[in-house]
Amino acid sequence: MKVTADGEIEWESPQWENVRCASSDTSIRIRCDGRKLEGSANIGRFQEPDNRLGLTVAQCVQKWRDVLARLGYDVEGFGQRQALHGPTGVVLSESGTHLRRIDLAGNLETDDYNALTVALMSRRIGQKLPALGKYGPMWGYDAKRGEWWKAKLYDKTAELEGLRRSQGGATLARFEVQLGGQWLRRRMLDEVSAWRDEDMGKVIYGEFAGQVFRETVTAERWDEIPIRLRSWAVLWRDGIDIRGQMSTATYYRTRTKLLEHGIDIGVPCNVQALMRRVQVVNVRPAETLRMAA
Repeated sequence: MKVTADGEIEWESPQWENVRCASSDTSIRIRCDGRKLEGSANIGRFQEPDNRLGLTVAQCVQKWRDVLARLGYDVEGFGQRQALHGPTGVVLSESGTHLRRIDLAGNLETDDYNALTVALMSRRIGQKLPALGKYGPMWGYDAKRGEWWKAKLYDKTAELEGLRRSQGGATLARFEVQLGGQWLRRRMLDEVSAWRDEDMGKVIYGEFAGQVFRETVTAERWDEIPIRLRSWAVLWRDGIDIRGQMSTATYYRTRTKLLEHGIDIGVPCNVQALMRRVQVVNVRPAETLRMAA
């Protein structure tokens, strides 16, 4: 079935197989074969005027439980894990609530979104450099393994206003991380119990956001870099590929030491940030969570 934001059942179909829907969708979709119940939705946004503010993972699970109960489903044990054990202690079957996708997001206020986008286009998450999307940089969207993870920065104000492009300047931005089923299972985070601690979402979000919003390199700090390391930093700043000028072991040692000073020679130098005329982009966290009902 598909349930609209007004709580009306828009349609029911025994032939419908795809239970996924976009995070921008205001409706929810549910499939049940009598043994297994599946749901897909931006549940934090469901029946809300917008999704500027959201809920924690645990709050989302509780909201799913409430919505399913109103639709007449038996939600006893929802949000828990259950197992049936045989006489020898062997698990014969296992059931419970499992998570196949989680979106973690944080709102940011910035005074120059265009400058922020340019600065972050050279930032890696793991080994992935971003591609420029509709509203800003996107990491991992070119990967075929969509069940792993993706991340993006976008102009939230432009999205809420229905604009086709960001207008730049001062705005509310959002950094969002999409965690797929394969990633959740590998990290043993595909069960609701792993998210009972409200700080868990902050910890996982910080693993990604910390790589993107690390401290920006400034000229004033270069005096603190040892002379031998500074020479490599200068070559990197001038756009020279220094990896081919040293052994692999020396390269990784040098990169590790320069990372302590906020310089990553593993990514192309952001030349605009090193011009004499430096523009400071102000970014600060904004309110992200709404109060659960």
